[in-house]
Amino acid sequence: AGAGALKTGADPTGTVVLGTLNNCANGKTPWGTYLTCEENFNGYFGSTDALYQRTAMELRYGVGLTSSYRWFEVDERFDISKNPNEPNRFGWVVEIDPFDPGSTPKKRTALGRFKHENAEVVVAKDGRVVVYMGDDQANDYIYKFVSDGKYDPRNPAANRDLLDAGTLYVAKFDNGATDGDFKGVGEWIALVH
Repeated sequence: AGAGALKTGADPTGTVVLGTLNNCANGKTPWGTYLTCEENFNGYFGSTDALYQRTAMELRYGVGLTSSYRWFEVDERFDISKNPNEPNRFGWVVEIDPFDPGSTPKKRTALGRFKHENAEVVVAKDGRVVVYMGDDQANDYIYKFVSDGKYDPRNPAANRDLLDAGTLYVAKFDNGATDGDFKGVGEWIALVH
């Protein structure tokens, strides 16, 4: 929140969640909220400027000059030539509390930004929360997030920010097989700066 890449004409502070889109499979947290996943968000963006030069990040996420939903033709917010940071506001896991109509959904940025297909939540034996996620982009990755804090089943309110801090991992697989059985091994690689 507040990062330069999130500041737009619609939100110059880069701190306000202005919707969620293309939501896919969700996961239920042990404290009663839901995690909805913003997948394939690139299909909402395009450019009214045919000469607009896309950035490496726009190319990586498949944000094109045209799009399947064509929202950029009717709302400048989705026109990358006018609001180049707007796509950065999508591709997150969003936590929603269905039991509190006054609550504000939270984009859980610690879980990474990609074309989230799902978010499956488990509590590890040591009490930390683990979220397993897949990228809906072809030939991309599987991730897991491990919270720094521990789940407290006796105090649901204390768990509300467990997804703010932790470590994000990506899976690396080595099938190691030459006979095509794909019974290889894998390892989790921490994505740390």
